[in-house]
Amino acid sequence: MTALLETVGPHIQDGSRALAYIFPLPGRIGHLVLEPLALMNLYGESHAPIVVITHDARLHKHSTGVRRLLEPHMTIAQTMKRKLISLGHVDAGAVEIGPMTWLLSTHDALQRDLVLALESGKPLRYLTAPEDLLAEGRDLIRSMGYEDDKPSVVLHVRDEQFLPQFTHNFFRAARVADYMPAIDYLLSKGYRIFRLGDPSSVAVTHPSRDFVDLPHHPNYRDILDVYCIATARFSITCSSGPEAIVRAMNRPMVMVNGYAQYDQWMNPGDLLLFKTYRDKATGRPLSYDEILARDLFLENTVAGFENQGVLLEDNRPEEVLDAVMEMEARLNGAFVPESSLEDRFAELSVRHLDRFRRNLPERGPGDFARIETYAYALPWTRYCQSFLEKNAWFLNS
Repeated sequence: MTALLETVGPHIQDGSRALAYIFPLPGRIGHLVLEPLALMNLYGESHAPIVVITHDARLHKHSTGVRRLLEPHMTIAQTMKRKLISLGHVDAGAVEIGPMTWLLSTHDALQRDLVLALESGKPLRYLTAPEDLLAEGRDLIRSMGYEDDKPSVVLHVRDEQFLPQFTHNFFRAARVADYMPAIDYLLSKGYRIFRLGDPSSVAVTHPSRDFVDLPHHPNYRDILDVYCIATARFSITCSSGPEAIVRAMNRPMVMVNGYAQYDQWMNPGDLLLFKTYRDKATGRPLSYDEILARDLFLENTVAGFENQGVLLEDNRPEEVLDAVMEMEARLNGAFVPESSLEDRFAELSVRHLDRFRRNLPERGPGDFARIETYAYALPWTRYCQSFLEKNAWFLNS
């Protein structure tokens, strides 16, 4: 408690109510942007300042680009006190201490509460790249020899080289080779592609100079993740860290190789495409209705899917290409959505969320992080119609 007050105290302003939040995962770029974004949206109107307490960068390196996105909206307080940071894994709700609210809430609880707020009609406040970051990013890109105004697309493909010790996350990985038809298509249309990722990821080479493997470029700096997303026409993502920056900045995104999740909200301009859920016993692909009826949106580990007898298969190269072409067509105003497909996806999402909630036990005082949402049931979620039109089985249509 003393360490907490010593850390937050210098930032408390007379007559205001501060919010203190302990954040233990600064090295995870998705967490680093999404949890503070939720704090800003849930508590920004009632608390100032919002103080996010995290590991000193000398202990756990974290993205300076994301830090600079957050700093106009909150205070990032670094500390060397490991025991204090360990309390960030505790779910115990809000504790009022004088002029300060100490929020003990994990990622799952914060994202649930944000999704519930979005359901209620609360508008989402987004993050905007500061002008100094954009100027610095522009200079870095020019130092790489890219001085023209060619339109760009951001690409991120998570692979098994990233955090290889966390094998429970391998179901989220994909093969960048399966994206090559989409990459070649975009290059042929005059785009430059900036590939994002961790330096530990597999290096990607392409004969075109307009394919830039940023994490392996000698001039790479982490502010380029934010800069490239902010200036790209759209991003191609998967369910991994950089997509959180795209969502938090409300930049257009097509997420391929995704999966059903209870807390991952999308923006109205985004497109979503799941991996194929296949029943291991029969080899049959599962429809969207079956995925939700089996509550597979609660599963997020390799073991969890194995216990359910389900295998997740990567999107085929032609499915990735179709999704990318659809995204470009939508941005060009050349795509006419089929409302019956949108309505069917929304109807199944809402129906199963209602069923799931009816079967939940009454919430008790200790249920701070219990699951109550299916974020893809938000009415503006858009599934790739290029896939739905070729795979009528998915919506049973």
